[in-house]
Amino acid sequence: MWNRPIVGFKVDKEDIEYWNNGMMHGVKDETGNLVGKISNTTRGIYLRSCRAVWNECVSLGYLTNQEYPFSNIQKKKLVSIPVGESRKHCYLTVEQMTELYRVFVEKRYPDIWKSGYAERAHYSLGLFLVQYLCNGFNLADAGELTYSQYYFDTGRKAFKFKRVKTTNRTEGGSEVIIPIIEPLQRILDEIAAEPVLNGFVFPKILQGATLKADKRKRISQENSNVQDRIIKICQEVLHWEVRPSGTWCRHSYGTNLAHARVEQRYISESMGHSTNHSITDRYIAQYPLETQFEYNSKLLDLEPKITEEDINSMTEEQKTAMLLKLLTKK
Repeated sequence: MWNRPIVGFKVDKEDIEYWNNGMMHGVKDETGNLVGKISNTTRGIYLRSCRAVWNECVSLGYLTNQEYPFSNIQKKKLVSIPVGESRKHCYLTVEQMTELYRVFVEKRYPDIWKSGYAERAHYSLGLFLVQYLCNGFNLADAGELTYSQYYFDTGRKAFKFKRVKTTNRTEGGSEVIIPIIEPLQRILDEIAAEPVLNGFVFPKILQGATLKADKRKRISQENSNVQDRIIKICQEVLHWEVRPSGTWCRHSYGTNLAHARVEQRYISESMGHSTNHSITDRYIAQYPLETQFEYNSKLLDLEPKITEEDINSMTEEQKTAMLLKLLTKK
């Protein structure tokens, strides 16, 4: 595509515009075929990377007296970086996640599946639910998750870790605490490794890889496995038409807690979003573990629904027991 060679740092707005137009519209090759046209999402990724490099070069003094090439203000007639498509629709409701959890618990898989596939699908479904119940973290985080001293200090009631994605992006990284609610523990009992201090919780993900490239390869393969098997479970077990991926777990976590009217600050902090805390905040627990258990318990709906007919058929002892249970919850 490129026939405008760049020498050193002699690059200007026109060069960036030429490259952007090639990505946006494509160019004709020697045979007259249109090539090089890419999606707006990918083009946006490339242009944001280019903008980051441009800004760094300016700060280091390598680009001087050059017009800044990027702006989304139309009248400036500069290179506009497209906004990625909204993913607000890419989530599963509490009811859907609860149904997937029940499939896991009941091991409700078709008998016609080939030998061994049901076991692999069961493991992948467990990982998918773990991503959802572990504050929407991704498989890179799951692969690096360990049974830290904090896990044992809390009586095996919570994990603490720093998100892989933001470890080097913010001062101190983005620390996340995950309350191990009962359904999460149920899944861990089946697919996680035995708790050992500093041992990996899900060693099957990285399979002993230590180099960054090897880790990335293993995580990519596991993501692909999980997505393929979850789609198959949705289609062949639950007869749903949705095709969720691992990223849906993070969207589902944030969306479902928001719909449950959990305060936005908790959602943001629990997902490891970078925030500007004062020094005092570092020493004060903003959300006690009891509160975290209360909030994360809203991610599934495992309580049986009680109808008016059920109440009318109850004995006085059963009604009293139900009221006492409700009072205890409060």
